[in-house]
Amino acid sequence: MGFVSIFAVFYSIQFFSSVPIDKVSWTNLESHSCTTYATREYVAELNVSPWNLQWWKICMSTPVVVHSQPHLPSRCESRSGKVIGHFAVKHDEPDCVTYWSGYKDWGCTAKKSNKRHVEQHLMNVPVKADYKEFCATTPARFLGQEFSGADSCVNSIWGVYGQWFIDDPSCE
Repeated sequence: MGFVSIFAVFYSIQFFSSVPIDKVSWTNLESHSCTTYATREYVAELNVSPWNLQWWKICMSTPVVVHSQPHLPSRCESRSGKVIGHFAVKHDEPDCVTYWSGYKDWGCTAKKSNKRHVEQHLMNVPVKADYKEFCATTPARFLGQEFSGADSCVNSIWGVYGQWFIDDPSCE
C-alpha cells in the first residue's frame, strides 16, 4: 500500500508540474568563466520540474538565445530541485580570445632530429583560467603552417609559453 501511495504522489507531481511544451523557457541566464579559446560558459534554469520524466530530453532540445543566436546546451543537470543547462558560447566573447605574441625560433631540437623548436608567448589568458586548455586551443600560424594550438605549454613567472616541435628536413 505504501508503494502505491508513493507512486500516486510521484505521478501527480509529475503530471501537475508539467509545463506545456510551448511554454518551456530558460530563466536566470548568467555568464560564467571562459573555458577555452573564444568560449564562455553560460548557465540558465529551465522552467521544467526535475520530477518530469522527460526533463533531460526537454533540456537538451531547448535552445537559449545568447548574442542574438540560439544555442543548445552542452549538458543538463538536475540540481536543488531545478533543471540547469550549461551552454558553451563560441562567438562574440572577446574577453575569452587569447593570442600568440613574440615568435621565437629556437632552431633544431637536436642533430638529425628533423624537428624545429618554436615558442610563443600566450597573451590575454583570463584570470584563474586553465592555461593548458587555452594554450592547446589557441590557433597559431607561422612557417607557412596553421596549428590548432601548441604541442606543449610552460607556465613561468614571465607568463604562459606555447611550444611547437615542427617537422623540418633541414634539421639533419
